[in-house]
Amino acid sequence: MDTPQQLLNLLQKETLFQDWQKQHGKGYLTHFFCPISAKGELKSSWEIGFYNKQSQKMTIFVQLAEHGFEIKPEDDVFKKPDATIEALEISNVRVSYDAALKLFLEKAPTEFPKEVLGDGFIIVQTLQKKTVWNFTFVTKALKFVNLKINAADGSVVDKQVVELVDKKGK
Repeated sequence: MDTPQQLLNLLQKETLFQDWQKQHGKGYLTHFFCPISAKGELKSSWEIGFYNKQSQKMTIFVQLAEHGFEIKPEDDVFKKPDATIEALEISNVRVSYDAALKLFLEKAPTEFPKEVLGDGFIIVQTLQKKTVWNFTFVTKALKFVNLKINAADGSVVDKQVVELVDKKGK
């Protein structure tokens, strides 16, 4: 698997990206995203996101299996009104996906002992000035489990379990 740095380098060499950048020079790198299986296997190609602060829209570049990239149309960003979309400094990603996944798989049984994981997704992004590998899975009990791993040093930054079904409403 290519590292985020390698993927970004490949993207930056693409005419598609260079043409987009000429028109959207103010756009900045925000994340890498990929759906993953419960065991952490990548289920599709990586998506690389760039945010344009002026338009408040996100543009996604998708790595194609046969080489190259395609671009998705600029789209709205789902965020809280006061939230900031932070730039991703690729140099802060020093822990590989494989190392972060290994750490997640080691920590998940103790961090989420009663949860049976289904499929999910991985995002490498900057949240509150920390670059993290952000693992999120849907559990068999319809909950989200989330573990954020510092992409610079491999430490666990945050964990959560979020109920998808409001049991109080019964």
